[in-house]
Amino acid sequence: MGKIVLEDIEVMVRIGLLEEELYAPQDLTVTVEIEHSFAQVSQSDDLADGIDYRDVIEHIRNYCGNYDGKTIERLADQLSKGLKEKFPADSVRLIINKPRYVNKLGLSAIRVEVEC
Repeated sequence: MGKIVLEDIEVMVRIGLLEEELYAPQDLTVTVEIEHSFAQVSQSDDLADGIDYRDVIEHIRNYCGNYDGKTIERLADQLSKGLKEKFPADSVRLIINKPRYVNKLGLSAIRVEVEC
């Protein structure tokens, strides 16, 4: 078993509950951990037998760019399930950070984590 970890993928998403959030996309970061067997790709050394992280990043950015919702919890849940369906993953762990209101709320982070 192995794990691909892609940290802090920058995405633009139309998401939020406040009126100001609904009109303009905001920056979020996505970290994803994909567990799957490296057995085949480690033998063949052929990326076709593994998961190309560029495809994962592209999928995340496209999904987020087309998303239009209210909560990062729903975004995280749907995105993680979509990644697991699209790629040969045994499990997907996803972390979404929403930095926009951190300073306003006196926090160091606003983050949602899911695993499927």
